[in-house]
Amino acid sequence: MQPRSGKKIFPVYTKVGNPPVTICKSIDAGVFGYPFFNQGVQQRSPLSEDNTMYGWEDLQMDGETSLLQLKGFIFHSSHCGSTLLSRMLGRLPGVRVISETEAINGLLLSCAFNNLTEKNVLVQLKQIMEAYRQPLENEKFLVFKLSSWNVFFIKLFQQLYPDIPWFYLDRDTDEVVNSLLKKGGGFAEWWDHPADILRQYFTGKDVIFPGKEDYLREMVKRHRLYAQSNNNGRSCFLQYPEFIGQFEEIILPNLGLHFSKDEIRDALLVARYESKQVENVLFNPSGKEGP
Repeated sequence: MQPRSGKKIFPVYTKVGNPPVTICKSIDAGVFGYPFFNQGVQQRSPLSEDNTMYGWEDLQMDGETSLLQLKGFIFHSSHCGSTLLSRMLGRLPGVRVISETEAINGLLLSCAFNNLTEKNVLVQLKQIMEAYRQPLENEKFLVFKLSSWNVFFIKLFQQLYPDIPWFYLDRDTDEVVNSLLKKGGGFAEWWDHPADILRQYFTGKDVIFPGKEDYLREMVKRHRLYAQSNNNGRSCFLQYPEFIGQFEEIILPNLGLHFSKDEIRDALLVARYESKQVENVLFNPSGKEGP
């Protein structure tokens, strides 16, 4: 069965397991305009409308010359403006941003829960990422914004794409921790999970934390140190909120992207709004939580 006109089959999530199973779905280009990829899938292609799921054999990859050019990766410390950066990039003509897809998250979680061989993980990760290079409409370039804890698997990405530039977006530790305590999400939720496998996987079985805040501080520290220790010469370390002013002079040149002044100005206007909202809601800096 083939998807309707204007749609193509992309990976949407990976079932955590041994082996992990990646599920694909027919989606349209509008999905990529949402703050997070799976949010777009849920909003624009709900199961009630189209319950058809696909496998790798259903993907119809075009020739190498027609695929989107992979330009870079965004790693980060969580709650640090990475969603804002991804939406600024996604505002530029021809740029597709894949933001925190559960297809990659599910695969990497399977690594944490199961003793998967690196070879098999690399094969499946490459399949997932290459599938997102399929063109739709007038897109030319592709950038991946990963979930924060994906940085602990950065060596996998570097093995597959050693020449692709990547950013690490950071923020003051106190501000990150305060935002995580207030809003939760990501690795903050692992603290309250009844099965402590994930926390132990990233911090060690013998590490004991007096409370949640101590755990969050240690995880933010480990994110940062792991990114620094895996600097392969293709990295660029950024800080919130300074990176907004570095968009034209540092970020775009590092990605090898070139746009007109008007196009860049339009992308910078995204910083006026709450980056995690689909609609244009003016950003309220008094909240001090950041985009």
